[in-house]
Amino acid sequence: MKPVKIINDDKPVNCSSFQIKKGNKFIYLFIFFIFYSIFLLYITSFKTINITNKNLHSFTNIELLKLLTNNNKDLYNGVERCLSKNPDDELCIYKYICPKEVKGKKRVLMGNKRDGSYVMLDDFDNIKIAYSIGIYKYIQFDKALADKGIDVYMYDHTIENLPYQNDKFHWKKIGLGGTSQSNIQTIEDMLKENGHSLEENMILKIDIEYAEWDSLINVSENILSQFKYILIEFHFFKDNLKLYYNVLKKLYKTHQVFYINCSDEIATFGNNTFCRCIEVSYIKRTGNIFEKDKTIYPIPEFYFGKYRGFNINILKLFDA
Repeated sequence: MKPVKIINDDKPVNCSSFQIKKGNKFIYLFIFFIFYSIFLLYITSFKTINITNKNLHSFTNIELLKLLTNNNKDLYNGVERCLSKNPDDELCIYKYICPKEVKGKKRVLMGNKRDGSYVMLDDFDNIKIAYSIGIYKYIQFDKALADKGIDVYMYDHTIENLPYQNDKFHWKKIGLGGTSQSNIQTIEDMLKENGHSLEENMILKIDIEYAEWDSLINVSENILSQFKYILIEFHFFKDNLKLYYNVLKKLYKTHQVFYINCSDEIATFGNNTFCRCIEVSYIKRTGNIFEKDKTIYPIPEFYFGKYRGFNINILKLFDA
């Protein structure tokens, strides 16, 4: 047996000792990095929770703008400009689509979390008729109405047949427009043709890729008032703020927005920034009480949009 060599503990072991100390250094740095990352995540989530749960109306306009635009200069300037100008300025289209809560009623999703579905309220009393204009291949919304016993009059001149048949579906290969011609009809003419000129408490859904503006600009307030719900996908493809302003202001007189979703990328009109495509749910003002909307958008159980860059909560700045 070879004799065991005893090393004096007071003396450092040259090579091995150096390697151990160097390894410890990297381990300590790694552990520090992990804890620092966790700390940052904690701080970030803490701030988010505080912001989310805090009443947005307790912020000043400037604080809210900075918070909700994430200091995006273009977005901030667009909204700030609108706030500082005459509220009837054409650039200030925001005030007419500021959502409110409807007292005693809850939002419900009609359809599923995908394009072609719409948010309504849990109030379908005395509703027998719906007009669904612009179908394409998405009919989950129409089926949800049919399941409630509502007759759905469906219009779309761009398709050959409905993707699904239902006894409550009444489809015509006709489109919606500002004037009736060829295979295009106005809302008024559609109602006359179906014997609904005096009908009340109907539903109107429109998704017709920018044609909604010309179709609504000349519709009378009396006809709009025949619909309890108006659900529209607005498309802001062109720099036509005057048209947008006039249509939204008209709808505002008879109906109130209770849900809104930015479902597409940003569009910029001069210094004004907005979603290129938004889904808006209106309910008739008559018979309803409206309150400040405490909802933080987007609502996870309803949201199916592609773009989150424009924060809908900014619209709350325009709540009268």
